[in-house]
Amino acid sequence: MVQYRIPNLLTHLQPYIKPNNPNYDALKAEHVAWIDSSCFFNDENKKAWRHAEMPLLASRAFPKSSLGPLRVCLEYMVVSLLLEQLTDGPTTTAQAQKWKDIFKQAFKQTLKETQEPAEVIIKQLFTYGVLKAIKDPYRQCLIENNILLAEGMVKEAADRENPNTEHTLESYMKARRDTIGIRPMFVIGRWIHGLDIGHEVLMHPDIVKIEDGFVDLVFLANDLYSYKKEFFECGAHHNYVTISLRDPITGLHEKDRQGALDHTCQKFFEILVDLQHRKKALPSFGESEDSKVAMYVDLMMDVVVANIQWSLACKRYDLRIAGTAEAPKWGDVAFDMDPL
Repeated sequence: MVQYRIPNLLTHLQPYIKPNNPNYDALKAEHVAWIDSSCFFNDENKKAWRHAEMPLLASRAFPKSSLGPLRVCLEYMVVSLLLEQLTDGPTTTAQAQKWKDIFKQAFKQTLKETQEPAEVIIKQLFTYGVLKAIKDPYRQCLIENNILLAEGMVKEAADRENPNTEHTLESYMKARRDTIGIRPMFVIGRWIHGLDIGHEVLMHPDIVKIEDGFVDLVFLANDLYSYKKEFFECGAHHNYVTISLRDPITGLHEKDRQGALDHTCQKFFEILVDLQHRKKALPSFGESEDSKVAMYVDLMMDVVVANIQWSLACKRYDLRIAGTAEAPKWGDVAFDMDPL
């Protein structure tokens, strides 16, 4: 066995760490009660959903939100995680396509009545919950981003079925931006904070690049912390760490797992520095829009930090802090695996 390490990403994010939302306990209690009372989950499913600890991610992502919007955010996250589970792992392209179509029907509010448990949850939480609460201009943007998410998951399923599919780091990053599912969280954040930013501002190339950068930070951190879990479940073929071993641009030996982890961390830090420069170089869109853009950039950083904190704290990835047998609060992560 070899011990591998992931450095503490939060060391570089200290100025952005905020206290957890005071509504967390109430949100968690409601969520656990929903899981326990659900007739759609068996005992194993219920345990897995508790371990996912979605309320922690929602409350960390939006630390100043009131309880009502947090509930809507959590409802969306439940549906998003359900879609991921339905289209991940051994799922075929045809099965992923089926769930993408069902997801799109839920957006259009044309999903028919059914007894299929997953479809019932999607309809209850998304059609009757999220879409009822979130109105335009945020609603249409949320729908568009979810269609891209569902389509990205179908493409990932197709990649799994085709053993000849080989991503470079560049092509993987482009594909991963569509499957990490974080853009809808940015939309929900704008809704929570009432940031009605003009479409032309959101589509400005500088804003698009900044948003892409924050998406990249989330998926790079996720790929690091989920790597061990993914490797044992399915070989972690769709993971930046794995692609780093295959892309000759990194200069890594194909079995240098620690080198690939370090390369992934370095990419995270490079993007973080680039984002700081891009934020300072933003053009002015007018006083009102500039204020909203600044708040939007801050909330995207909140989502990045929240995803790291959640990954370290939840039981989904079963992480351990270096030098102890305890789950990490914040710190370097160490895990043992057989060498490649």
